[in-house]
Amino acid sequence: MAGEGVARRTQAERRGRSEEALLDAAAVLIAERGVEGASLARIGGRAGLSRGLPTHHFGSKDTLVARLARRAQERIAAGFLDTLADEARTLADLTGLELVYMTVDSYLQLFEDPSDDVRALIVMWGSTFPARSSVEGMIDAERRSYVGLSEVIADGQRDGSIRADLEPDAAAVLVLGMMRGVAALLLTDSEITDMRRVRRTCRDMINQALEARP
Repeated sequence: MAGEGVARRTQAERRGRSEEALLDAAAVLIAERGVEGASLARIGGRAGLSRGLPTHHFGSKDTLVARLARRAQERIAAGFLDTLADEARTLADLTGLELVYMTVDSYLQLFEDPSDDVRALIVMWGSTFPARSSVEGMIDAERRSYVGLSEVIADGQRDGSIRADLEPDAAAVLVLGMMRGVAALLLTDSEITDMRRVRRTCRDMINQALEARP
């Protein structure tokens, strides 16, 4: 029985490594070629695995895209928490307004030297633009970002750091739109301006728009 348990763990570990390799390959291909140019077979080949393995593991490209988007979001969140830990702070130490600042700033900081995951996330976001787009996994990922940001803004209203007259959902759309738009511009032309100035200006604009006034 013990041998069977070890065998199952080993099989699960192999599957996990294969899936991570496929997600890594998908991030590279999507960043290079877009979602349409990253077929499941091509992803399997880029990973150095069977061209049919992505279908075996994920079933469809939309499921793979959804997993890749969730992984990218989780890595971004982990990086944010690492930044807080380096400053000896926790989420509980932040006001809602500070959390909005840090969310935007840590996200934009990623584009100073974007990883394949980060590049792919923006490319996948763009893939939802066409009217006949069927990238449901990415649409769900964007909805998670929007809902989470709206909740942070509502928390800021409750702790008094964010204006009470704002509609959290509408404010979340505007802040998320600024984040995505700036990121897309930086990917297409990284030399457009000094990134530190962009981040500082974003903070000033968020402060002007959201901060509660006496």
